[in-house]
Formats: sequence, structure tokens, C-alpha cells
Amino acid sequence: MRFFLLCCLLFGSLSLLEAEIFEDYKDFARLMKYERDYETARVKAIKQKKLLFVLYVKDGCPFCSHLEEEVLTDRDVRAYINKNFVPAIINEYDRGYPKFLYSYIAPVSYVIEPKTNKVVKKIIGYMEVDQYLWQF
Repeated sequence: MRFFLLCCLLFGSLSLLEAEIFEDYKDFARLMKYERDYETARVKAIKQKKLLFVLYVKDGCPFCSHLEEEVLTDRDVRAYINKNFVPAIINEYDRGYPKFLYSYIAPVSYVIEPKTNKVVKKIIGYMEVDQYLWQF
């Protein structure tokens, strides 16, 4: 009986590790405190005198989910982004975001000067935490 319970506990834990952390990008935005409206994030960045960090994602994109769950939740990455940027997340199906953010591929991470909407940095695709931080 103990062996059975131990096996259930072990395999139950493994399946939890494989489960997604966030249901979708909206859940990610809510839990990580990312703005979902570009203009709201831009105004906030101007007021706080910070650059704007925008993550562009697509529904069903596995690399987008991996970036959200494995990289952007990392303690060092979160600290860096929150210290230096106002973060926002935009889905390709959202309305009202500037068309210069549209991309055929995803994910794309943008660093934007909020007063001019000038793209300062464009990071395309998924990468590990240390590689991602190196991009900034």
C-alpha cells in the first residue's frame, strides 16, 4: 500500500511539472502584471521614464509558451524587466496595437522608446535565460 501511494505521489508530481503554468497569454499578463493594451503601457512608460518592453505572441505558438513559462518567469529576467521597462504582451489577434509590431513569426520581444515609438531592440524567437538576458 505504501509503495502504491509513493508511486502515485511521484508520478502525480511529474505530471504537474509538465503542466503549463499559464492557461494563455491573458493569464500570463494578469499573473506577471504585463499590460495588454499597447497605448496604456506606452503612457505608463512615459510617466515612469522607462523604456517599453513588448512581447508579441501568437495563439498556439509553443515557443511563445516556452518563453513565457521558462524565461520570463525566471527571477533574474523578471527583476531586469521590471526595473528597466514597462512590460506589455500583445497577441496577433489583439486590436489597437501599432502595425509595426506585427510579425510573421513569434515570439518577438521589442524594446521601444515610448515617446517616439522607435524600436530600440528586436529579439526574435525563443532562447534560454542566459542567452535572453545577453540580448539586452
